Amino acid sequence: MNSINDELELIRSLYSEKRVSGLTHNFCRYPARFSPEFARETILQFSNEGDYVLDAFMGSGTTIVEAIANGRNAIGVDINPLSCFITKVKTTPLSKRDKEKILEWVDRINFVQSFDEGHSHASDGLKHIPDEFKNILINLTKTIDTFEFPRQKNFAKCALLRFAQWAIDCRKEIPQINVLRGQLIKQVNEMLDGIDELVFTTQGKGIPKHHITGRRQLYLGSLDDLINNQVFSRMQSKVRLVLTSPPYPGVHVLYHRWQVNSRRETPAPFWLAGLQDGHGEAYYTLGGRSSSGIKNYFTRLREIFNSVRLFIHPDAIVAQLVAFSNPDTQLPAFLDSMRLAGYEEFKPFSTLNSERPNRLVPNRKWYTNIESNQHASNEVLLFHRPYY
Repeated sequence: MNSINDELELIRSLYSEKRVSGLTHNFCRYPARFSPEFARETILQFSNEGDYVLDAFMGSGTTIVEAIANGRNAIGVDINPLSCFITKVKTTPLSKRDKEKILEWVDRINFVQSFDEGHSHASDGLKHIPDEFKNILINLTKTIDTFEFPRQKNFAKCALLRFAQWAIDCRKEIPQINVLRGQLIKQVNEMLDGIDELVFTTQGKGIPKHHITGRRQLYLGSLDDLINNQVFSRMQSKVRLVLTSPPYPGVHVLYHRWQVNSRRETPAPFWLAGLQDGHGEAYYTLGGRSSSGIKNYFTRLREIFNSVRLFIHPDAIVAQLVAFSNPDTQLPAFLDSMRLAGYEEFKPFSTLNSERPNRLVPNRKWYTNIESNQHASNEVLLFHRPYY
């Protein structure tokens, strides 16, 4: 921290309740994401232009987008292929011709035809989605084959991902067809504007459009599984900031499903992105909510951050935003896992009497084993440094 004003600005960004917007941040509503405002402020205060910023639990790529937009290099890692797909699309510029093709595509989509001529057979990938909307999605995905280049197809898949999530996730009724069509057109235009804004912002940092993808390295898998990756090993000691939000121990978060009418879970996001999903909740949360699962969580946390130490600079900062189903026992266990992985906690906030900043996040869509337990919505900001 450089000054009291810097501390206050970071705390203000942590407590901000602004809607997620700007750049490509609204491409998908990913669970447990932190705000772009907080990511931006943390990156600006704890790294310099040209530095490497790592997110070991990348999610929807908020850290990656903000790192690139602010002149840094970004490394993102996640075991969820959906995370890698979304982040890749959010950080892939489009040509003028690409945008023209995408606008032509969305303009000629015929929702009535999709509704009338949709397939009536069930699809495991669209489980629990009402037949009318299932048929629409099946036909919309077919239109993606008209694109020539992978970046165009991936953008269209991501657009359908965002559109379908808006239409079905936690809703009791599917909107009317005229509303659906208007929303898809609106969202596609917003996403194209977001790509343009990212390009414009990075150009202001001296990064040409064709260099943007070279500013990020995205990896599918756990970070400790990537130690032998030759490209990744060249990053050793270059990372100056780790900014991430690990899974929340004991908290039910659906990183791989949407909820349809009365919490019926659908694997539709993987189906729409053209990805394979063969894992349950525990895989994406480092262990699940059972006592043995929570024990495994802290073991995996220690292993992952022990590997993180191989890739970060000796003076690097590790900033984590995390919540707990039982903070009285899990916060000490979390800190102990970090200590065993080779880190010491530090508290840079003199204005908060050295307390750890935390914020209550409203409208979370997850729950804990005990319904009255509200700790899962209380995120704690932790800072660590490696010791050698």
